[in-house]
Amino acid sequence: MKKLLVTMTIALLNYSAFAGEATLANEEVASLIQQYDNETLVVISNELVKMANEEEGIGEFDLASTHYDRALKIREAIGMKSHKSFASIQYLASQAYSKAGNFCEASLYAKKASEAFRSHGIVKYEEKAQMEAKEFAKACAVVAAR
Repeated sequence: MKKLLVTMTIALLNYSAFAGEATLANEEVASLIQQYDNETLVVISNELVKMANEEEGIGEFDLASTHYDRALKIREAIGMKSHKSFASIQYLASQAYSKAGNFCEASLYAKKASEAFRSHGIVKYEEKAQMEAKEFAKACAVVAAR
């Protein structure tokens, strides 16, 4: 029963993301946090990351970005902002945003991921994310100048 409920919740989130309703998405995430326990919310967050990864595979980068954002909001709300997985999802979001051409958002997420990786002592990914944050910031400046 719990798995069915999680599946239905993911389907609803996917539908609203596809419809491009950002305000509704924030309300849905807040509603989820009130309705489910932390364990279920982690499962939902993991499913959103999985969906985002699949969407990237078919070129749906904007939709993937939305799902990464939702996964991050859920994890932040349940106190997982300092967890390593949060940094990884931020990094994945930066990649999706850059592929969608949203370089300013990509730079912001890569910078946050770099800082989070640093706090966990994950130097290899800290440096990679930091370098990409700078590259995305340059692209952001070029796009903004147009």
